[in-house]
Amino acid sequence: MSARRWVVAGGGTGGHVTPALALGEEIVARGDCVLFLGSERGLEGRLVPAAGFALRTLPARQVKGKGLVAGARALLDLPRVVLAARRLLAEFDAEIVVSVGGYASVPAVLAARTRGTAVALVNTDAVPGLANRACGRIARRIFVGFEAAAAAFGGGRTAERVRVVGVPVRRALVSAFADAPPRRTPAPPLRLLIFGGSQGARQLNEAMIALAPRLAGRVEVFHQTGDADRERVAQAWARAGVRAEVVAFEPDMPARYRWADLAVCRSGALTVAELALAGLPALLIPYPFAANDEQSANARELVRLGAAERLDPRTLTAELLGAALERLLGSPELLRGMGERAAKLARPDAAARIVEECRALLDSRA
Repeated sequence: MSARRWVVAGGGTGGHVTPALALGEEIVARGDCVLFLGSERGLEGRLVPAAGFALRTLPARQVKGKGLVAGARALLDLPRVVLAARRLLAEFDAEIVVSVGGYASVPAVLAARTRGTAVALVNTDAVPGLANRACGRIARRIFVGFEAAAAAFGGGRTAERVRVVGVPVRRALVSAFADAPPRRTPAPPLRLLIFGGSQGARQLNEAMIALAPRLAGRVEVFHQTGDADRERVAQAWARAGVRAEVVAFEPDMPARYRWADLAVCRSGALTVAELALAGLPALLIPYPFAANDEQSANARELVRLGAAERLDPRTLTAELLGAALERLLGSPELLRGMGERAAKLARPDAAARIVEECRALLDSRA
């Protein structure tokens, strides 16, 4: 069978780009060809070439969340961007466009529709964003990370196209957890992993500065803070006498997941997928300013299954966070049970399932 020709479209944030890279790895592993199509402003401009994949960019702009005037300009410019995407699809001779969300995905999907090119959609969050809701009307297959998202795409004929497969994660991450030794039974001093994404989270950092004296003698800490807060946070842990490693950015998160007994973190779709792979219990504090509050929905999925607990970021105080931590840190058996339930949610084969089903779709079209 000849190599298939794929376009993976979208990006903007790490939550979009990382699953896209996971799909790219699976596509190439099967001997197929892949081109990434993104925006001129997103993280894909740096991350995709660094991973060894070809990237072409579109002058797409964000419609939602940038104000009325900027949104109107983006909509007026959309036909021109769709034509540019159509030229790129024709030049690459694309057989299928896989949208991973983000504002570069919409013109790519519309261009595919005008060419008769197959379209698949990957939605990683529990609540679909505006771009994915629009693209879902066109996609032949819709792959979602959470059960809640399946319902959000509607019933009827749409439901026949939806598959709940989990969030695609990169091969190195899957291998890191597959080869890991069994997780230790939580025991004092408990190991606390605190992070808020690649840039850190000011809200979490400030709360931990206040809580550091209260946690002295009970925990060991690894804290990823982002650049701006690293020195202040490191000094707070040191003053409290807590053994802590504080970094601005951590490139080897799998090692940190394996080390920890409990994570305190945001609840992006990728973070939730990684927690499940690691079988790590978590106290989740969703990012409060996400456009569709999707992080709260992601967190609710883990909480519903007993794999995590959640605090409302809009009412969070150091006192509330401290009370939750003291209760969890005082219950090693509770933490072990949460971790076991988290591990049952892991979907290490998500990327492989998406690629396999899309290839079957292309075979059926042929």
